[in-house]
Amino acid sequence: MPDRKRVAVLLFNLGGPETQDDVEPFLVNLFSDPDIMDLPPLLGRFLPRLIARRRAPRSRGYYAAIGGGSPLRSITEEQSRLLEKRLSRGRSERDYRVFLAMRYAPPRLSEIKDDLLAFRPDRMVLLPLYPQRSTTTTRSSFREFQSQLAGLLPLTDDRLCVVSAFPDYPPYIEALGETVIKAINALPPNEHPVDILFSAHGIPESRIRKGDPYQKDTERTVEAVRKLLEREVSDRALRIHLAYQSRVGPLKWLGPETKKTIGKLAVRNRCINLVLVPVSFVSDHQETLYEMDITYRDLARSSHILHFERAPALNIQDSFIESLARLTEDSLENAPPSGAPCHCRCGVCPEK
Repeated sequence: MPDRKRVAVLLFNLGGPETQDDVEPFLVNLFSDPDIMDLPPLLGRFLPRLIARRRAPRSRGYYAAIGGGSPLRSITEEQSRLLEKRLSRGRSERDYRVFLAMRYAPPRLSEIKDDLLAFRPDRMVLLPLYPQRSTTTTRSSFREFQSQLAGLLPLTDDRLCVVSAFPDYPPYIEALGETVIKAINALPPNEHPVDILFSAHGIPESRIRKGDPYQKDTERTVEAVRKLLEREVSDRALRIHLAYQSRVGPLKWLGPETKKTIGKLAVRNRCINLVLVPVSFVSDHQETLYEMDITYRDLARSSHILHFERAPALNIQDSFIESLARLTEDSLENAPPSGAPCHCRCGVCPEK
């Protein structure tokens, strides 16, 4: 029997502070990334630390309210384990190993690259856990890969498979739709419409004007789930909305803002039933557990919205793990020819 081909799957995620002591170092790493803060070299040497030091006390309070730290690492490690288990049930000629690289917190790419190199993959799949492309997430992770590993792996272009995003990939949409339907079903029966508010992490509008595809990708996701809900939910009237959360700093951010939208739905739509959907987050972390579950739930209550449900994050949902496995397998079966450039020229996907 010939040797099985070794396939490395590299999952990218942002990471999060696991303890109170981790908060400031995490913020320093975040604000030091030029894809997050495009600063002149002189300011780039000291401003990220200054911003992190000032923001750390407030951020520690957020994490204290959800147990002291982010569960993102433990969730993503379990996603990695389950994905490897699922892939290993597939084609026997492939030996799969799944590696995890966080962008701003352990395990970072520099910490796991020796293990990855020791595996000596014949083929490799880059799989960001960001369904929608953005310079602030996807490009940042791809750049780190290219700076640290691209020259060390003896892989030709046709053996390096890149999943740049999956905003309307049907298995992902089915998994996300499951979470929305679960939240709808948790609402008490009544004759009032259900307002479905998809909430995505915001980014500055200036990035969209420069060609960042994040907004369009997010809208593609929402539209795909809307069509699924039209097919699957027939006993409730649904109203679909999209807003953006987690705004920081003085720049104008992509809108409308989630908290303002909740207030408007209460007044203009006379909203009684609200389902909040984390559309750009595949795992629970501070933005879902604090911002959504605490801040926005309190806002809905004070706005006299009677019934509030937050759709669960995908986390380790079976259908989500299956969608990641199928993305991986599809990318291996449909690898672009050697030397093919990024087909969309979005400035986010890596040039092949």
